[in-house]
Amino acid sequence: MCEKSAMKRSVGIVAYVLCCFALQVAAAEKNAPPANVVLKQFPIKVNQGVAVDAKYLYAISNTTILKCDKETGMTVASWKADKTKDAFKHFTHMNSGTVIDGKLYCAHSRFPEDKNDNSIEVWNVEGTKIEHEKTIRMPRDHGSLTWIDRRKDDSWWLCYAVYGKDQNKNTRLVKYRFENGQFAEVKVWTFPEEVRANWAWGSCSGGSWGPDGYLYTTGHDEPRAYVLEVDVNDQLKYVRTEEGVGFFGQGIAWDRSSDKPVLWGIVRGKNISATLIPDKEPDRKSIGSKGAFLFLLAPLVTLHTADGPTPVVTVKKDLLNSIQKIQIAATRGPRL
Repeated sequence: MCEKSAMKRSVGIVAYVLCCFALQVAAAEKNAPPANVVLKQFPIKVNQGVAVDAKYLYAISNTTILKCDKETGMTVASWKADKTKDAFKHFTHMNSGTVIDGKLYCAHSRFPEDKNDNSIEVWNVEGTKIEHEKTIRMPRDHGSLTWIDRRKDDSWWLCYAVYGKDQNKNTRLVKYRFENGQFAEVKVWTFPEEVRANWAWGSCSGGSWGPDGYLYTTGHDEPRAYVLEVDVNDQLKYVRTEEGVGFFGQGIAWDRSSDKPVLWGIVRGKNISATLIPDKEPDRKSIGSKGAFLFLLAPLVTLHTADGPTPVVTVKKDLLNSIQKIQIAATRGPRL
């Protein structure tokens, strides 16, 4: 009798777990987040990245910048490094940029001539102007500077790329504070394996802090964005991958003047696009919520252990182990 009772309890447990899982999946499908939507594209030839402010976009190439109307794509001003002048002789490889308080900050390196020779280039872009103001030299510590952005807490974030399939694991994300006209290093991270596995020989080419508090990053030419967070333990963690973003790697920029979550990016040599990236947080909470699973399991543990010989602690451990495996499979989604 004991064996039959134990078998019945086991069958009941499995059936209940599968039912709970099915309910979770059905709820997730019903509440699936809306897809990303490309809102506009401009046929602007650019090869490194884009920055935006309230009225203009900035098409960034190696030694040139086009300032264009954000609604029409028409060029209103341009800048090119005059390498006959000492102040601009070092210009080789500008990358992505960000506009903060009327200033355009661009990440620059002398890659591939001198991979660790980096600078932050600053322009006054108030009104229709685009006037180079200064060069801030950076230490030769981490690699080739590819992007720069400032977070809402006024901390600055820079990425230093290291290229090569076996070497790009050394790509660094560095947090800074800006004081006395210089960037002071605060903390350094390497990128999660889930992201690095997609870079092939490349590295991290773009990064911008989103309105949802996550860091959106790109590889060299992949048609997607990798979303990261710095967790409560100050660890850099992979969150998810955004597909259908309208761009292929390179420098990206969130439009912080928009009341909608719009992310700008480029297709090298072809166009610049603006893409609506709806908030994915509801989807992330519905699947993978320990609270939801444990809530459903609470009556199960009480019901099936009340009159049986199996210790309560053993049933809980077995159940939680099984649920943990199911949760991992459900939250992981498709491999990158």
